[in-house]
Amino acid sequence: MIKPLSAAITKEFTLLSRDKHGLGLLFILPIVFILIMSLALQGSFESRGGKGIDVEILDADQSDASKALIARLNANDAFNVETRATEHAPAELGQLLANKDLGFIVSIPTGFDEYLLEVRDEQKTIDIAVSSKSDRRTSLIFTASVKEAIGRIKTEAMISGMMDEADTLGIDEISASDLEAPVNVSYAYSGATDKPPTAVQQNVPAWLVFSIFFVAIPFSNTFIKERDLGMQRRLRTTHLGPLSQFASKLIPYFIVNQLQVVLMLAVGVFLVPLFGGESLIIQGHPLALAALSASISFAALGMALFIAVISKTTEQATMMSGLGNILLAAAGGVMIPKFVMPEKMQIFASLSPMSWGLDGFLELFLQNGDVMSISSFLIKLIGFGCIMLILSWLVQSRQRA
Repeated sequence: MIKPLSAAITKEFTLLSRDKHGLGLLFILPIVFILIMSLALQGSFESRGGKGIDVEILDADQSDASKALIARLNANDAFNVETRATEHAPAELGQLLANKDLGFIVSIPTGFDEYLLEVRDEQKTIDIAVSSKSDRRTSLIFTASVKEAIGRIKTEAMISGMMDEADTLGIDEISASDLEAPVNVSYAYSGATDKPPTAVQQNVPAWLVFSIFFVAIPFSNTFIKERDLGMQRRLRTTHLGPLSQFASKLIPYFIVNQLQVVLMLAVGVFLVPLFGGESLIIQGHPLALAALSASISFAALGMALFIAVISKTTEQATMMSGLGNILLAAAGGVMIPKFVMPEKMQIFASLSPMSWGLDGFLELFLQNGDVMSISSFLIKLIGFGCIMLILSWLVQSRQRA
């Protein structure tokens, strides 16, 4: 029993080593996707994660009012403000912005403080140059923030003038901050403990799960070729039962899947930073990580085996494997992150086995989870794999009858 099984596993490794195109597809394709998607979407994920917008302020006035405006914008966590004591014409701001990686440039002209409380036509104009990387909504929010800061400074100046007279009347001093309306902000996620993923935290596990399920294409093709060549009938003469035959094919591909996990995580940790992206920080209990990668592989191989036994030709298997993987990836949050989907679509996405695997990785990487915290995903993946294996065994038994 052990000897035929060992020989069958060795035969499968030999076939795999000869299928260089298939192996290249399993390893090179997800690496390319991880690099492209992690780098292309880095800015979008950083913006969603709360990274501040880089702003340069050209302060030609160098007055108390201009410094108060800069301090007001600097106090806003949405902006990373740098200041220079210089002045440029409005026409030059666009050229300055083109040569720097900034979101906005703000120019405060000479006389800003002197004419602050004058009527609109006599005030000095503040110029704002908007980078092409700042979308329309962001530019509107930034412009509103600048106007709000100027309005606050004007209010403080007017109150200060009124207080000079109020002192003589015995009225208590007040400031603009005393007039602010209290506002409370609550988040759908719980702030520091439930952060949205970064681009690399989202894309490495997403395309890792996709590559594991993509094993269905070479797996089903070799299975059907062996069946057409009568190799499976010859294996039965060695007293190798159906379960042992399944095991002889599943074990080599399971090992390939684990190699994929190690390589893709290494790509996130070492290769993505070399191209300017963020390095992946692997968190979570090692046992949980191992259990999750094994469960995803079990589910993927179960599906691959089911596709192999119900397909009559390699063309059918390739189409079913490719199309099935793309649909599961699109619905499961691999191609489009689940957090940008509408609520109803997120419920639909949670039905995809790829979504269970991806959510498990995110739980480990974002929440430093353990086996218990991802147990629901493990149960779903193992259950899905068991159902696929049972269906495969039933179909195979019926075909032999």
